[in-house]
Amino acid sequence: MGKSMLKFKELNETSLTFGEIVRADRAFRADLFIKKMKLGEPFEMTDGSTAIIKYDAGIESAIRKGSAKGLGTKPLVTADGEEISFGKLKKSQEFGGGGRGSGGGSDNTRATESAQCVYAQLMWDNPNTQFTPDELRITHQKMTSNVDGSAGEILLADEGWIKSSIDGARVLYKALKKKTYSWHRGSTWVDALENKFKQLNRTERLFKNLNKWSPADIYAVAKGAEYKYNILDAESIAEMNNELLKAFIARDIIGISLKKIGKRPRLMQVNIGRPFQSPEFTSASYGKRDYFKAKDGYLLGKGIQMQFRTFPTFQCEIIGKKAKHGKVSYGGISDAMQDAVGRPLTDKKTLETLYKKDPDSFLKQYYQMYSKISGAVDEDAFRKALSGKSVDWLMSKYMVTELFTAIEGKEQDVLTYLFRIAKSQTKASAPHLKIQ
Repeated sequence: MGKSMLKFKELNETSLTFGEIVRADRAFRADLFIKKMKLGEPFEMTDGSTAIIKYDAGIESAIRKGSAKGLGTKPLVTADGEEISFGKLKKSQEFGGGGRGSGGGSDNTRATESAQCVYAQLMWDNPNTQFTPDELRITHQKMTSNVDGSAGEILLADEGWIKSSIDGARVLYKALKKKTYSWHRGSTWVDALENKFKQLNRTERLFKNLNKWSPADIYAVAKGAEYKYNILDAESIAEMNNELLKAFIARDIIGISLKKIGKRPRLMQVNIGRPFQSPEFTSASYGKRDYFKAKDGYLLGKGIQMQFRTFPTFQCEIIGKKAKHGKVSYGGISDAMQDAVGRPLTDKKTLETLYKKDPDSFLKQYYQMYSKISGAVDEDAFRKALSGKSVDWLMSKYMVTELFTAIEGKEQDVLTYLFRIAKSQTKASAPHLKIQ
């Protein structure tokens, strides 16, 4: 590579990439993509045209698994027989793009979470309900001050989410039927609760965002419980958590984290006083095969692996033996490193700027770091091994190497920190009920 510079690939912000389709916080995209592919409905393309994508069971499987491994660079085939990449597809309005930013995703979230409230309320009103459209419409009319999703959004949900809402209502009723609740999503009370947290967090700076404090999507509130506890007048996040814990134990106020429900739904209580158990760190890996054959790296623990890579931003995904535990963004990773060794992780943008301005200095700096883990490779051989690697690959592997070399001897601390974030079980997180 010498002093030559790799060209930066300009990413089209409107592209419906594979990564965008399988985003955990935009679960509707995967369902919608598969549905359109099966029905032969046209997709909007980035060049302004439309195309029908032939159904492929392998692509559906990859999307369901959230992994593009083995798909190749042009896995999609149009009705005209043209092989194309996911990047040729436009992130249109129905996928949460098209000039509305994340609107489509936000709309879907509002609809599915409001729907769960309405289905739950109907279950409490009539345990023998058949969840007919008329029943749901009447129930929604009684709840217009409690949920921000419209009746139309709720009634037009796809079959998968309808089933999930029914199963969610039933499992909640089985566990909580001894009390009568009002169900809240986007209500005035929820807004007041979230604003109180934000006010306190601006001073205490314990969390990057609301969801890391409490991933609750909806709330079940017993009659009169909204103002029974000192939640909205709390003077600290710890006091808020204590009041919410008292309300949770009394089954008066229950925050509930939702996921699309599978075959065997179950409830799990989180942050209610049980000791936190972190997996035990076992080893670090700079690649499952060879350092230069993959842009990722792993912190491994008993029963889990933490994969670090750009996707497209630098992130960590935590995978257990039977399920994924969640993802942590660059900010959380950097905070974990800061907490462990007293300095943050260099961000991707800073590294890209350095590489663009002076690639030779970047590579010298990279080699000095790499030589700490492999003194057997001289600088020329190192540069040769990197020749032809994309900028994204270089940024990803550099950040993995910087992180792992910096935290050597502190891996358990970082693993625990990141596991807490992913599980929303930091020392200062709020109690909630999780449907999984």
